[in-house]
Amino acid sequence: MTPHMVCAFVVITHNHSLHSNTRKRPFIMKKLSLLIVCCSAFAAQSGSAQQDSLTVDAAVQRVLTTHPVLDQSAAAVRIAEARVSQAENARNLDVTAEAGYMRLDPISEFSIPGLGSLPVFTPNNFDAHIIAKYTLYDFGKASSAISLSRSRVQTSTDVLGLTKSALAVQTRRIFYSILLLQKSILVQDEQLRALDQHLLVTQKRLASGTATTFDVLTTQVRIAAASNQRVDILNALEKQETMFRQLLALSSGAPVALRGDFSCGMADYGVDSLMQLAVQQRMEVRLVGDAQETARFQKIAAEFGTAPAVKAMINYGFKNGFEPNFDVLRGNWVAGIKIEVPVYDGGRTAAQVEEADAAIIGEQAHRNDVVRQIRSDIEQVLADVHAATEKVRISDVQLQQAREAVDIAVKRYDTGSVTNLDVLDAETARTVAEFARLQALYKYVMSTVELGRALGTQ
Repeated sequence: MTPHMVCAFVVITHNHSLHSNTRKRPFIMKKLSLLIVCCSAFAAQSGSAQQDSLTVDAAVQRVLTTHPVLDQSAAAVRIAEARVSQAENARNLDVTAEAGYMRLDPISEFSIPGLGSLPVFTPNNFDAHIIAKYTLYDFGKASSAISLSRSRVQTSTDVLGLTKSALAVQTRRIFYSILLLQKSILVQDEQLRALDQHLLVTQKRLASGTATTFDVLTTQVRIAAASNQRVDILNALEKQETMFRQLLALSSGAPVALRGDFSCGMADYGVDSLMQLAVQQRMEVRLVGDAQETARFQKIAAEFGTAPAVKAMINYGFKNGFEPNFDVLRGNWVAGIKIEVPVYDGGRTAAQVEEADAAIIGEQAHRNDVVRQIRSDIEQVLADVHAATEKVRISDVQLQQAREAVDIAVKRYDTGSVTNLDVLDAETARTVAEFARLQALYKYVMSTVELGRALGTQ
């Protein structure tokens, strides 16, 4: 029942009393106003707590938007994309501006009768020009380099996806571990309340002479043991909450309010169908495929290492040294086409092709190994799911029997049919059954989380 429903029920009850006894109207109205204010405050507080609490999906989403390791992986993707741009720009027009000065000495001269000595060139040479170069055709060399760069972008993207999947699984593990410990504390508190209540009964029976000091001491020992166990659970909970805050970038000491539960539902999973799904979804398989593609493009790029290239060049600028006045700067240009044909590279290209072939064979073997590992992973996780489901069924029966045993033990203790130790043993057995059921539900949920990881579910 929600807080608003509780308030509505109370208001209706008091309105009925108000009609039945008008003499108490002022007093009832005061109580009613106070009750409405309290209910409103409780509803606001509960609504705020529910709003601030995190579901497992909300926690995963927060991690995937705040964790710094994702920024690092995203930066790697941008680096790979920048290298694609570099490869694409390698075949674009290249324009360079140059300027320089050169001093030549001695100066060659020749003599002409009647004119004297004339210099062949000027000692002071100035030159400023712009050079434009463009590759007209490279027989696919640039295209292979671009394809190789794009394959590395895909690899970086899949690495980012794998990082996200790992963070999501880690977040779910910690989330459900915290839920387990929180519920374990509730079970422990329930045991402590039952033991405290039993201690009061035992002390009253001691005062009446129907119990002994040994009964009281035994109960107190059980309370101390349960309190110590609660401290251990609380310590484990604090550690898990610290890890949770680090994942979600929460401030130190920030409250960890989670909203969720453990649920168990039978499902019939087929290994072969799950295997097909996993091969399609697992990032590890995609990364192996990316490595195969990269090796293939590396081979193509290596094979184009000895390919010729046709390039055009035009040069325009200003320089001195022209007749009839060597000191005047004049415009000039040069244009041409050249063909570059590698003749011999010392066997480097052949070695690169051989390396790429070996990489392709190695990645194929790696893929086969990854597929085997995935199948083994799925089979193990399915075994855990089936075992956890059976444990949940058994623990439900065990818990029901333990609760009935406690009721019987308490009733018989009141009549003196059983001893105080019998009641304590029954209480302990019920707590153990509560923990066993929690553990079974937790293991079932965690096995489904691991199944999602094994299938590569995003």
